[in-house]
Amino acid sequence: MSEQRERRVARAMRAGGPEVIEVGLEELPALKAGEALVRVEVAGLNHAETLIRSGKYAVRIPFPYPLGGEGAGVVVATGPDASIAVGTRVCWAPVLGSCATFLTAQASVLVPIPEALSFEDAASVAVAGLTAGGLARVWPLRGREAVVWGAAGAVGRMLVAILADAQVKVIGIASGKRVDAVRMAGAAHVVDRAVDDVVQSVRAITSGRGAAAVFDPIGASTCEASLELLAPRGCLINYGELSGPVDLNLHQLFPGSLFVTKYNGICWVEGVAEFPRLISDSLAMAARNRAVISEIAGRFALSQAADAYRALESGAQGKVLVVPALMGGL
Repeated sequence: MSEQRERRVARAMRAGGPEVIEVGLEELPALKAGEALVRVEVAGLNHAETLIRSGKYAVRIPFPYPLGGEGAGVVVATGPDASIAVGTRVCWAPVLGSCATFLTAQASVLVPIPEALSFEDAASVAVAGLTAGGLARVWPLRGREAVVWGAAGAVGRMLVAILADAQVKVIGIASGKRVDAVRMAGAAHVVDRAVDDVVQSVRAITSGRGAAAVFDPIGASTCEASLELLAPRGCLINYGELSGPVDLNLHQLFPGSLFVTKYNGICWVEGVAEFPRLISDSLAMAARNRAVISEIAGRFALSQAADAYRALESGAQGKVLVVPALMGGL
């Protein structure tokens, strides 16, 4: 049993922006059967966290609560019957309270990191792999065409790769230099939204038909364009609200008899027990093709957690990480 008794952790004290985040000390409970204590080397931040912290999202967590749901680190102690060895490099998602120096979690949710990947790699892939793995199940797409907005983001790259492996013809939407990474991840076509008309480009690529599905994490500002990108009986899969929630009139779906769904990941996996396998699959994908790993947009000390979330919410291109050891810790 480890002698570690406390941890530093970032908490959301009330609903609001990054200004509500505080970093403080809290006592670590004794490990129970099946649990492990992990020293957090890297925590990865995700946009869903800002929506939850706003207090206005579909997912509600009582305040105050510990922040962070994704990370990578080293097992330093285990409770009775824990199914993992001390010293194992692991990553995880989603485990609340990951933006901290230490994390207590069920050993069964911790996924060993392949030797080819670093802690930063793993903390950039875990949530992306879990999300993309579920998204790829929503609509039958083998041999068909699908559009992926935000294809250069962490989830976008992994989704492109998973769909391409399943013989889907992926049309990725990105901008600038990041289009190359999307192509390397496996996209058959990439549209540079900074210089090209997205709707016209997708229509040209699909010979005027449109795509069987559109994956959209952006929301309000891209919704109408996403509907235009669909072939008759196609499906718009919204899985984020970077520009605000989607507000649809059903009459907008009538011309193509279209489908729309708001993605809820828990409905597309066989329970929480399947999470580690999806994450493990994504790690293997990343070890084979590093193009699926998002570039790092910023590294912040735990004491700078509020600044890290500000960077995330300002539209940082790449993964924002919190590294507890950057400025010391317990």
